[in-house]
Amino acid sequence: MSQEPTKGYLIVASKKITFLTSAFNLIDSIKYYNPDAKIALFTEKRWFNEDYPWEDVDHLFECGEFYREKLYGIANSPFDQTFYIDADCVVEHEDITNVFDRLEGHDMVFVELLKEQKGHFAEHDWNGGKDWLKHCGGVCLYDTRNPLVKDFMNDWYEIFIKQDNGDWWPDNSIPKSLNRWDQFTLWWLIHREPKYQNLKIKMFEDNYRWNYFSSYGFNTDGTHNYGVVDPVIIHYSSWMDKDGNKGFLTV
Repeated sequence: MSQEPTKGYLIVASKKITFLTSAFNLIDSIKYYNPDAKIALFTEKRWFNEDYPWEDVDHLFECGEFYREKLYGIANSPFDQTFYIDADCVVEHEDITNVFDRLEGHDMVFVELLKEQKGHFAEHDWNGGKDWLKHCGGVCLYDTRNPLVKDFMNDWYEIFIKQDNGDWWPDNSIPKSLNRWDQFTLWWLIHREPKYQNLKIKMFEDNYRWNYFSSYGFNTDGTHNYGVVDPVIIHYSSWMDKDGNKGFLTV
């Protein structure tokens, strides 16, 4: 009989302590809907003595202060099946409890950044619109029981560091401005790296429910835009006071 995979939620908070405060807010929202949820948190050792509810964390790991340490955390998840969520998010729906069912035999599941919403993203398409960064790194559901997935996540982290340092760029025809984005590294590995062409990767069917950016807007009647009904995760990236202590700027 095959062993049941371990499953858990992964969060990374680095660079600014504001993200750690937000991470615990996210953990609280996960636990509200799923009290038995297993949580892995990667954060900086200098904050370990800060006054936070560390007892809510099942696996606590040290990470560096690189602004994309989330890629290190993703590559080093303690779970077989992991749902990574950006720290500046909040869970708003009970469907968080069945997220692992969405794998359905796939290796990875992402939210798709659709061209129709490209005005919400800092940089999106190139090559006359023929290529675009459609895999969003804000959430990522994945199964590392396939060793290739583990290799993929390690490459995502290690290659992005080289990319960010200016030590790696695969094609001079691609705008160098994209080197700021870990989503470009993700795009390259998915579409251009032969090693990973057989990975089974899909998008969430109820796409933006799983990563509804606050910039998409909220209507006075309580509804959401782009046909989204009952979002599972609200992503406050553009509404967060990342340098201060105001939290999510909802007004």
